[in-house]
Amino acid sequence: MGNKYGIYQSSSKSCIFYKQDDDGNQSTFNIFVTPKKDITDKKELFAFIDNEQMKKENWTNNDIKNVKDVIDAFGGWASDAPIVFELEAKKSMSQCLSSVLNDLE
Repeated sequence: MGNKYGIYQSSSKSCIFYKQDDDGNQSTFNIFVTPKKDITDKKELFAFIDNEQMKKENWTNNDIKNVKDVIDAFGGWASDAPIVFELEAKKSMSQCLSSVLNDLE
């Protein structure tokens, strides 16, 4: 049947997306925006893919270090997602990543 996609959380500080296969196995794509250490007015990204229910040893970050890396990694993770989910996810990501993008200007 294919993967089922959805959004667990969407805010200016985090986005958590999920996909679930026909057997009920879930994977999440997680983005967190946090203040940089030592620089209070700047933000940094922490993003990872979790394939096993928030067990830290199963996190993969694939060298996700900036906004472009997040978008590229998300494209690979959601490669078979319906267009409606992709549009909603991109809207959520733009809200979440806007503070990081503002720091680059």
